[in-house]
Amino acid sequence: MVDLTAAACARLGREGQAVEITLVDDEESRRINRDFLGRDRPTNVISFLSDEPDELGQLVVNVDEAERRQTETGYGLSYLIGYYILHGLLHLAGYDHERVDATQAAVMTAKEEELRGLLDPLTQDEDG
Repeated sequence: MVDLTAAACARLGREGQAVEITLVDDEESRRINRDFLGRDRPTNVISFLSDEPDELGQLVVNVDEAERRQTETGYGLSYLIGYYILHGLLHLAGYDHERVDATQAAVMTAKEEELRGLLDPLTQDEDG
């Protein structure tokens, strides 16, 4: 995931900024989501922006959610975890889809689609 993170950060104009990634289960995701965001449910990824100039922030990725979504999406675990990391990095870079109007949400969706090619090696790893 380091190459994915570094490549995505570079494309988002955040090259060289550190990102801490923590993999958790549903229970921990729910606890963090509840305690920090007031949402009493697990979620796929939670992002925390850093105040430090050389750090972009922290991502908390829910592996249980990725495991559940494998059958539904047809993607493997590595790809889905990578996708959640990419999605979280977009949030850290200032993109949003939840607390904005439809136009701004579409900007995030377009940026996500633009960066999605970075996940291709994760698909190939799982195919062979």
